[in-house]
Amino acid sequence: MSKEEIIKEVITILGTSSYIDPAEHLYDGLKQIKREITYATVHDFLWSLESSTVLDVDGRVTECARKIKSLLADMTIDEAYKNYLKHNDEVDNYWIKKNPEIESRWKPYSQEEFINKCKTDSEFSKKWGLKIEERELSLKERMNLCREKLNDTDDSEILLPSDIEYRMNNEWNVPTRLITITYNNEKIEVYES
Repeated sequence: MSKEEIIKEVITILGTSSYIDPAEHLYDGLKQIKREITYATVHDFLWSLESSTVLDVDGRVTECARKIKSLLADMTIDEAYKNYLKHNDEVDNYWIKKNPEIESRWKPYSQEEFINKCKTDSEFSKKWGLKIEERELSLKERMNLCREKLNDTDDSEILLPSDIEYRMNNEWNVPTRLITITYNNEKIEVYES
């Protein structure tokens, strides 16, 4: 899904939501994101979705915040990768100008290779300011997410652990992993199935 499609979907969801926003943070965020989709506006829109003044009556604002966090995580990785390409291209051009008889020997990592290198090589990760950590969520963490998603804090329904796990995986689509992306000291946590 493109950035524009994600934003359009979120705006549609919010249009059917029962949220209350007395400080109008979300209203201002919607106004801005409808005009321009940049890293800064997506970041600010996420802030408005997570604002303490927004009362998420039906859980739809939280659902939208998760979608926007995923988009922001993708945009963050894209930004880090662009910086990697730009820097290495500048270094390569510098050496070619100094030694015109040589050809370019630099072959950049693909974005997927870049991401994997950041996950596995701490020095490389540190050099480009991008740290990506992944971990499996515990059953308790998944149950908490499930309650939040279903807007349910009542423990009255007793289910066997196998029933809970089945329903979380097949009916409720509860995430199984947490991905933490840190770029230039800014952290984004994204849940993924």
